[in-house]
Amino acid sequence: MAPGTSRSPQAVQSTMVGRAAISEGLVLEGSLRAPAGSDWRGAMAAQRGSEIHALCRQIVQAAQKMVIDCMYEPDMPDRKWKQNGEALSALFGLPHSEDLSIEEMQRRERRIKAMASETRRLLQAQPTVIRVPVPAKVFGDVHGQLRDLLLLFGHYGFPSHHWGGDIETTTYIFNGDWVDRGAHQIEVVMLLFALKCLYPGRVFLVRGNHEFRSQSISMGPAGFRSHLAQLFHHLDDKGESAYEAVHCSFDWLPLAAVVGDVVLVLHGGIGDGSWGVRDLSSVGRPLRDEHDPSVPDCVRQALWSDPAESDEEMYLGVHENPKIPVRVQFGADVTASFCKREGLCLVVRSHQYVREGVKLMHGGKLATLFSARNYMDGAQNDSATLLIAPDGQGMLRVRIKRLQQRMDKS
Repeated sequence: MAPGTSRSPQAVQSTMVGRAAISEGLVLEGSLRAPAGSDWRGAMAAQRGSEIHALCRQIVQAAQKMVIDCMYEPDMPDRKWKQNGEALSALFGLPHSEDLSIEEMQRRERRIKAMASETRRLLQAQPTVIRVPVPAKVFGDVHGQLRDLLLLFGHYGFPSHHWGGDIETTTYIFNGDWVDRGAHQIEVVMLLFALKCLYPGRVFLVRGNHEFRSQSISMGPAGFRSHLAQLFHHLDDKGESAYEAVHCSFDWLPLAAVVGDVVLVLHGGIGDGSWGVRDLSSVGRPLRDEHDPSVPDCVRQALWSDPAESDEEMYLGVHENPKIPVRVQFGADVTASFCKREGLCLVVRSHQYVREGVKLMHGGKLATLFSARNYMDGAQNDSATLLIAPDGQGMLRVRIKRLQQRMDKS
C-alpha cells in the first residue's frame, strides 16, 4: 500500500434500504414480520439514536480503524503502541495530548461511567450461566493487550455488522481477565462493553478472577486501579469513581457459558468436579468478593482452579496447587467424569498462558485458551481464539485460530 493511501473502506455503507429496493405497493405477509419490539442484536440493545448508542458505535468504529492500522504497520509490543491514553482518546473520538486538562480527563471519566452503567443494566438481565448458540468464537485472557485482541479481530473476523464483520452469523464469548498487567486495560474494557451494549444477544462476557477488586488492588502498580489512577492523575479522586463504576458492572458478570449445549466455557476450571452447571447457575449476584465465606466454593473453583499438566496416571484426581492453595488442580479423570455427568463434550478455560495460545488436554475434553501474545513482555507465547461451529455433517467442530508470537524481545 502506497504511503498516504487511505486504509478505510471507501464504498458507501448502509444496512438500510431505500424505496427503490421495495416493490411498489408491497405489503409484507404477517408470517414474515418480526415480532414487535424484537431486535436481531438482542433484547435491550442500545437504542438507535440514543447517546449511548452513538458512543458505542464511535468506540467500535474507531476500533475497526485501529485494526486496519495494526494490520499494515510494523509489529510491536502492545506497551509501545498508542501510549499514555492515546488509544482511549481514539476510541472515544476525542483529541489527545500528552498532558490532558482536568476538563478533558473528566470528559473521559464520564464516558467510562456511562458505558459501565449501560453494561450493568444488560448484565443484570442475564443469568449467571448463559446459553450461547453456535457458531461461536471464544477468546481467552487479554490482560490489557488491546493490540493483540485487535489483530485477532483483523485476521479472523470482527464482531460488527459493518466492514465485513461477522456478528450477524457468529456469537462471541470473552472469557475474562481483561484487566491487570497490560498497557491498555480500560481500553479493552470499553471496547468489550461497547460490543456488549450494541449486540447483547451476540456478545457474551464471562468473569475472570481478575475482574474482582481484591485482585486489582493486589496487583499493585500493574493493577487496574493503578492503571486508572495514572490515566486520571489530575483528578481529585485519581479515577476512583470510574474504577468503582466498572467494578460494579463486573459484579454482575456471568460465571460461565454453555455453547451449543455441549461446550462449557468458564475462566479457571472445574476444581474437584463435585459440583455442576446447575450449582453455578444458582449463584446469586452481584458478587463483590469471591473469597467471602458465604460464596459457594464452586465459584472459587470455577475462577481459580487449574488442570493437571499431564494426562498420565500419576496426575489423576484432585491435588492442592503447591504455589497457590486456592487453585485446586484436577486430573483428566475428574474432567471425564464431570463431562459425562453434565452431558458435555468439552470444557474451555483460560487463566494460564500457554505456548501456542491453546493447549488441548485430558483426552481432548479440556482446552486452555490464551489471547495475549508475549505475555507481560517476557513470555514467548502465541495468542489464539477458538471457533466452535457445526460442520454440516452433524458434528460440532473446534477450530484453532492462532496469532504467532513476536520473535523479538523489544
